[in-house]
Amino acid sequence: MQTDEQEMIAQILDGHIEDFGYFLERYSQEAFAIVVRLVPRQEDAEELVQDAFVRAFNRLETFERRSSFSTWICRIAYTTAVSWLRKRRMKYLSIDEQPKLTDAEVDETLDDESRIEELRRAITLLKPDEQTLITLYYYDNRPLNDIAYILDAEPNTLATRLHRIRRKLYLLMKHGTNK
Repeated sequence: MQTDEQEMIAQILDGHIEDFGYFLERYSQEAFAIVVRLVPRQEDAEELVQDAFVRAFNRLETFERRSSFSTWICRIAYTTAVSWLRKRRMKYLSIDEQPKLTDAEVDETLDDESRIEELRRAITLLKPDEQTLITLYYYDNRPLNDIAYILDAEPNTLATRLHRIRRKLYLLMKHGTNK
């Protein structure tokens, strides 16, 4: 985290609460990008991001600086969205029995440019946590350590989950996403 941000947090904790607007302005789009992938309606996503920033402000003294403020607020936004989804019991596609596939078979499917749209549709059928992991890793190019902090998981576990999700996407694409 930048020294300026550390100083700003110290000032906010000393009572200069107006300085929190900097964090809202700087990181709200990043938090929104995570939440909107999980939540079906944009209006709900916007409200959840606001809730996440309120929670961050109320818990600012617990920020341990083990990660960047960006990663910390993204974690809060993610957990806020997942809690919201759990309360509403949103249903997502789950594939319990998956045949064994080689990495070459998975990679062969993803190389075909004409199937990019099919891949996007398949991603929307994943569970929210799977969508988040895929998008943070492949779209946002975040390191596994940052993702692990956001999702409250171990990096090695995430590497295994990424592998399984890639196989699941292969099956979704192989069997069609128009069903």
